[in-house]
Parts: sequence; C-alpha cells; structure tokens
Amino acid sequence: MRQVLAAKAFLVLAMCFGFSTRAFGAVWDEPWHKEVVAGADSFGLFEVVSTTPFRTVFKKVRSLAGAATGDSLEVDGFYNGSPLSTSSVNGGFDDEWALHFDAGKSYYLFLKKAPSGGTWRIATPSAGYALIGTDGKVVATYRISLHLAVVDPKIYELTQTCIFLRLHGQEKCLPEVYKLIDEQAAIAPPVMIGNLAAGQLERFFMQHVALETAYLVGYPIPLDTLTKFLLNSSFHVQISGVRAIAASNVKDRNQALLMFVMDEKKNPVARIVAVRMIRELNARELKDKLIAYFPDASIEPAGLEINIMDSRVGTVFPSSVRDALTQLLSEWK
Repeated sequence: MRQVLAAKAFLVLAMCFGFSTRAFGAVWDEPWHKEVVAGADSFGLFEVVSTTPFRTVFKKVRSLAGAATGDSLEVDGFYNGSPLSTSSVNGGFDDEWALHFDAGKSYYLFLKKAPSGGTWRIATPSAGYALIGTDGKVVATYRISLHLAVVDPKIYELTQTCIFLRLHGQEKCLPEVYKLIDEQAAIAPPVMIGNLAAGQLERFFMQHVALETAYLVGYPIPLDTLTKFLLNSSFHVQISGVRAIAASNVKDRNQALLMFVMDEKKNPVARIVAVRMIRELNARELKDKLIAYFPDASIEPAGLEINIMDSRVGTVFPSSVRDALTQLLSEWK
C-alpha cells in the first residue's frame, strides 16, 4: 500500500485503522487533488490482474466518468511531472519512479492516456488512485494524498464523479451531492480531542468529504454555516472550512479569508491555506490590507509536516504565514 500518512496528517485515522506505510526512494512535488482530477481523462473502478514496478494490468469493474478505457488496460507511468531527485544507488530513474499496486486489490483510478495512445498513466506513485480496503471502505483523497479519509464506496463514487465532471466542464452534479454537502455542513464538527468514538470519527470523515467536495465543485455554503468549522481546534477541520469559504459566492467571502489569515488564534497551516485561497481567487482588492498586515505576520514554522523519509517531502508549500504572504505579494507587484 502507498504511504498513507505524514507525521500529523489524519493521525486519528492511523490510530483507529492501523494503516501501514511504504517508503519510496525518489522525491517529488505531490499534486493536490484538484490538479490530479483536472489532469485526468477517465475515472473508474478497476481490479489488478498483474503488476510489476513499471507496468500494471487492470480489468475494468465499472467506468464512472470521462473517456472509455476498455475492459482491460495497462498503466505504465505517471502524468504529473517526474522525480525531483533519486536515492537509487544506481541512479536509476526506473528503480525509483515506480508503480505500487497489489495484485487482486481493487482501486479507483484517475487515468490519463499515455502519449503513445496504447497505455494509461496515473498522476504520481502516491496520487491518482484510491484503494478499497479489506473492510470495504475507500482510502480516499479529497485534498492531497497526505490527508486522507475513510469513506463508503457509494459516497466516494457520488462525490468523486461529481468532482471529475465539474472540473471537466459540466455545469451541475446530481442533487444528491448537494444534499450531502448541506446535511454535513449543518452538523457541528466533532471535538478533536483524544480517541474519537466510531460515530464521531465517521462524522469527521463525512464532513471532510462534504466541505472538500464543496470547494472542488464550487458549491457555495453560507459563511455563518462555516463559522463552526473555522472555530474547531483541528487544523484539518479549519482547512476544509477555509477551502469551502473559497467556493462561496457572497460579497464578503474575500474579507472572511483575510480575517482568517490575520487571526493569530487560528492554526498557521490553515492560515497558509487561506492565503492560497486568496491567491486562487485573485482577490487583489485585499492587497493594501495584506501589505499593512505583513510586518505582523507570523514567522512560526508551519507546513504539511511531511516526514523526511516520505518521498512527498518535495511538495512545495510555504514555510510560514509570512512566507505565504511574501510569495503572494511578490506575484501581485
């Protein structure tokens, strides 16, 4: 199985589900899920027939969106860049930049046709797929592969199909997607202290799915509904709330992101994400206020906290709130 968790990423998931890790030799800049899905041509469920580090044969279980793949297909590489470095003793590209699928297991795949036209590719060795575990649940990515949730396959298919279609130009999704978002957004998030009871853990995952889906498909949630997520102690919950704000269409959306960035009580990683949302929205009307705030911006080290042995350590992410603002304001000169 791919390396599932970084140091603090969904620690509750690791404690409750006991996922293993797999070390990779290369280092790369891991894409966020929006980039993975937008870059894919097809989405579906497939079962591994045979696999080697450089070629995996799948049989189709069902197609869910995008281009047809046929009943059998081969994955032989990646469509999102290449390793930034390699630790192979032979310096071999092939030895490090490899596939990591298990024979007999089923995976949801976000696939892109290879330039040759005969095979397919996934985004990176750790992005662009989701394993169905032995418990029948999906180990799912909605943000970045460092941050995962465990969800029911029906929920995964419903939301990820919607995400794929919206990022490929479809105007609307099934009403069930928006109903799910509204229902989950209306509920108070769990208090993230100690070991969560099963029901609280499920709520945590479902709300993660709902808020991240809202961001990815551009579904607006009222700001007063999102306030409770911004006040939660978990940086994961705060991040999802911030990203959901970016999908809002109310006139004070950008101001709400600005206030979050400037709130020293909020988690610095979530505040960095808020800066990223301001950048994504190109909210240049905030420039003067951000410049005025800049001298007071935190230099506290913050980031995705990827273990040095995790090959996704090459992922680009600001090192502090001030660093995030430095990058943004330099782009706006």
